[in-house]
Amino acid sequence: MVGAMTRIASLLVVILLASACASDDSTSTESNSSESDPTTSADDGESTATDLGSHPEPSFTAGERTFGEVTIDDTPMEYITIVPDGFRTGDSAPVLLALPPGGQGIEQTTSIMRDVYQTEALARGWVVVSPAAPDGELFFQGSEKLIPGFIDFIESWVSPEGGGVHLAGVSNGGISSFRIATLHPERFRSLTAFPGFPSSADDVLALEELVAIPVHLFVGDGDVSWIAPMQSAANRLTDLGGDVTYEVFPNEGHIIGALSDGVRIFDELDAAR
Repeated sequence: MVGAMTRIASLLVVILLASACASDDSTSTESNSSESDPTTSADDGESTATDLGSHPEPSFTAGERTFGEVTIDDTPMEYITIVPDGFRTGDSAPVLLALPPGGQGIEQTTSIMRDVYQTEALARGWVVVSPAAPDGELFFQGSEKLIPGFIDFIESWVSPEGGGVHLAGVSNGGISSFRIATLHPERFRSLTAFPGFPSSADDVLALEELVAIPVHLFVGDGDVSWIAPMQSAANRLTDLGGDVTYEVFPNEGHIIGALSDGVRIFDELDAAR
């Protein structure tokens, strides 16, 4: 009788141990499943599908300059991103929408991102995104209609510090910046044109839409045809009570060498945060 009871007790111990091991295995399996969840942000800083809603996955690699393409309103748009080290999808950061010069193609976009924005953006923790104008239709000659959707795309993967993006442009990018900012002033926290000015009568009349944000205007003293309209825009914004910085750089032309390292540009952007 004693021997039978001993065997029963031993059997109960074995059953309890087996049950405990099964419970541990189940817990371990759930933990591994959570760690491998494809919606979890990646540790290597590359983009993921986290909380993108109906928007496509962005193209970026933390600490680098990256090429991407997205379709906005049925129109394919190429773009370049710069994001700081450690950035992951959904993080908050100051965001700059940078509009390129010239024909605003991907070559100009890549060049301005590499030469002017990249070093300081990475050093100061900014996300910079620069779109190329589709099919050569400049961002003040029709492609400006795509910018609200493009900003929505940006905001699907980065939370802009302060609730809005900053806007900057060079030459045709500066002209584009005025067109876009006056059409959608609620989307922007500052405007920087180096150089750039409102190029139509409607853009000039709409300058009153920009009095709530800092506006920075820079032009070379040799860029004669751009000085007058930029001075006029600065005067008008000042008369309206706007926060305006206007500076003419001596011994500079249309492309301002003193701004080519991005330091002054980001000094102004940081001051507007």
